[in-house]
Amino acid sequence: MDPTSLPSEITAIILKYLADENNIAQYATVCREWQAVIEQLNFHSLSLAAQDVPKLNNIMATRNLNLVKYIWYSIELKSYDCSDCFRDDDELESTAVAIKDGIRTMFQTLSKRSHNRGLTLDISIHSPSDAEHYFNYIRFEPANAVGRDRTTGQGSDHVAVRGVVPSLQAIRRISAEFFFIDFDASGHETSASGEEFWASVPQVSCVSRLLLRRQTRRQWDPIAISRLIARLSNLEDLVIEPWSDATHYNQSLTDKRWADLVFPSLIPNNLKRMTIFEDFNEAYDPRNRALAHQRLVVHPVFGALAEASLGLQHLSVAFMTDAKLFWSVRKDRVWERLKTLALTAQDFTLDNDPKKIGHVICLAADAVKKMPKLQTMELWNGGKGHAALFRYSINKDCRQAKILWRANWPFTLDGPIAKKWQDVADANNVSHLKIEHQVLPPFLIRSHGEAILILDLEIEVACPVSIQQIHREYLEMRNL
Repeated sequence: MDPTSLPSEITAIILKYLADENNIAQYATVCREWQAVIEQLNFHSLSLAAQDVPKLNNIMATRNLNLVKYIWYSIELKSYDCSDCFRDDDELESTAVAIKDGIRTMFQTLSKRSHNRGLTLDISIHSPSDAEHYFNYIRFEPANAVGRDRTTGQGSDHVAVRGVVPSLQAIRRISAEFFFIDFDASGHETSASGEEFWASVPQVSCVSRLLLRRQTRRQWDPIAISRLIARLSNLEDLVIEPWSDATHYNQSLTDKRWADLVFPSLIPNNLKRMTIFEDFNEAYDPRNRALAHQRLVVHPVFGALAEASLGLQHLSVAFMTDAKLFWSVRKDRVWERLKTLALTAQDFTLDNDPKKIGHVICLAADAVKKMPKLQTMELWNGGKGHAALFRYSINKDCRQAKILWRANWPFTLDGPIAKKWQDVADANNVSHLKIEHQVLPPFLIRSHGEAILILDLEIEVACPVSIQQIHREYLEMRNL
């Protein structure tokens, strides 16, 4: 039977089945029509390590790079054995060389050909040994792995340590900051910021979305993030999921560099969407394991972040800043283009004074008046034992507006709060404001990842696979 004689609906069903079975490539020779569809499916998403980049060159030489929409680029560091987990060795040079070579190779390849906007570049950095010994619950997977079962890692002689709290040395091993340091031929440092290296990295015009996900445990140097952004001339969507520092002192230094380097690099540019999700794990800091996570937000961060966000259409920032501080720096700011906004609110906790919670929600009403195109705002917080969400949504075409409180404890949106938000509705020519309250069932909330899932946020505050990883890691850590 001639495959081209099949109805298009039947052909689509067959190809979908073959794609789900992961053996579709062998059917590309059936006919030209199938080949075109199968190539689109085959090359849509690529998972590449540094040694695989020549394959990308081959694809570009024989096929249209426009077929490729997503590249997960994994830069692999050298392995280490059990004894190394307990040593704080200086691996600065070897790590810097591996990361610099990996980034330079990929950017040189992507810069060779023009490409329509629409490519997502997802960069991850790890050592195969990271998911061994103390941290064998760590996953390393592409962003489109949501819902998949965990893939089995490569076997090794590294013995897993179960039922033992990670040592501080082991934590530092996987969470240390890496730098793009330049070295001369004799191994001496010539530039702490890697200026020579970044001068060798070309501009890339085909990438419109950059992902730096939380599965890279090692800390990205803010200088490196700003340099990456500067070399992606058509970047429209930025997703960064850094890890918070274990100590307030180190965190304040990192915050200053974010404020001085990363956020200013976003002004002006083509960026439309920015998502920052600062992850944390109390078990990673032996001194604070008994304490709830409480981020110390400093003025330079929320000031620079607010300034950098003025031209965005979408902004989500989790844990790096606090909602009531974000819009408190300058009263004259106007977010002319902003359509969706999600911020964490530290006051949204189970044991906090309801007046403080209400104050944050009233401040939000004042802020919305400076966001003429806003469609949805979500203020939320979540962690072990608590989850809370305040949502404002408006549809001006249908003249409908709604505010919602959803949490695992009751709180009432009435009195001054209701009046504040009715004023917002009136200013948008919406006569009726719908007010809704939802008290969540008595779930056992074990992590901030689980809280996000329970809250059912409309705005994506992190890559879905990252939320899935957080939730699963906490479940698996309980069984270690």
